[in-house]
Amino acid sequence: MAKLKIVEVKIGDLKSAEYNPRKWSDKAKADLRKSVDEFGMVDPLIVNSAPKRRNVIIGGHFRFMVAKERGDATVPVVYVSVKLTKNMLDIITI
Repeated sequence: MAKLKIVEVKIGDLKSAEYNPRKWSDKAKADLRKSVDEFGMVDPLIVNSAPKRRNVIIGGHFRFMVAKERGDATVPVVYVSVKLTKNMLDIITI
């Protein structure tokens, strides 16, 4: 099994997944921002490294949004390769 490597990636290089339906309350945003201000970004974002999906966020959209609002230049990322299949597209567009 390959070891996961955490790398710092420029915020501007990352893309939110178009299929992420989640929304967050103002209180949740404030709470996460306070936590990141106090402790830093302790969990890396999970980001796709597959060629046609390069730099699309798989996990960590909320942390990504808060990091952008904070004006962070980079965020910690773990890259994984996940190809977008026809079955996944069907699930996403339901």
